[in-house]
Amino acid sequence: MKKFQVIDEVMPDVPPADPARTMAVRARMLGGARRRGLPAWSKVALAAAAVGVVLAGGFVVAPMLGDRQVETAALAPDPAQVIGTAADRLAARPPGEGAWWRRDLLRLSQTRTAAGYTVEHRIEEVLWVNREGRRHTDRGQVTTKPLTPADEQAWKDDGSPALCRGSDGCQIGRTYFIPLDLTPVTSLPTEAGALKAEMLKRFPGDGADSEEGWLWGSAKWMLLDAESTPGTRAALYRLLAGLPGVLVADGVTDAEGRAGVALQYGEQRIIIDRDTGELLAVQDEMTSYVVKRLGWTDETPPQD
Repeated sequence: MKKFQVIDEVMPDVPPADPARTMAVRARMLGGARRRGLPAWSKVALAAAAVGVVLAGGFVVAPMLGDRQVETAALAPDPAQVIGTAADRLAARPPGEGAWWRRDLLRLSQTRTAAGYTVEHRIEEVLWVNREGRRHTDRGQVTTKPLTPADEQAWKDDGSPALCRGSDGCQIGRTYFIPLDLTPVTSLPTEAGALKAEMLKRFPGDGADSEEGWLWGSAKWMLLDAESTPGTRAALYRLLAGLPGVLVADGVTDAEGRAGVALQYGEQRIIIDRDTGELLAVQDEMTSYVVKRLGWTDETPPQD
């Protein structure tokens, strides 16, 4: 059984907010992997729920990407039916073949400067996971620009300062790791009730998170970063749709303008393609993760 690592990226110039809280959240999401006596569960590198891309230069995080869409989206009258249909279509797909599971995404964050204009940061990322659980991640350059023409004009009026500052410019900063021993995620249940019960075996119950919040946080990163089967992913949709605090909204668009049905929990959203059940995006108040590709392939990652 190999060890792998949870990735948490921060710019070197700007420390992550409340590191102690971040570490605690990460540990809780993974069910207290350091505790003795817990059975092994899944080979998943789950990103910390409390961490987004933080860029240098005095920026602060702007409101959640796509807020305007959720304001205009109509609440679905029957969440179980809407999500159930998408989940059925996804679950009908075979598990997939190939040596590597590949997930391509575009990560976007919006920040507001002290001068009052909003800046958008983009970076492309490709995650590879093979059948033995070995992981490889390729990341591109961060591109940064004022969000709208009005923001661009405000930026020019401010003297057109550098949008990324610090010695590394727009480069992603150092990566921090937490080692974990977990077993293949491809064996997780494909029925919502059984999957929920399996997940809750790892719920710490220490009062730091509600059961519902912990399930949401764990599930969204399993959808985004784990090589789970279509059946398990469909079960995660049904599990989340059944939580009392989760709403279903139809006609929601992601940051790239693709429309879908969304599971929403507070200021967080999971956007799903209604026709295929495929994951389109995961969004919160800080960052949007737009999924471009997800599934097994015989392609191989580039050599280091």
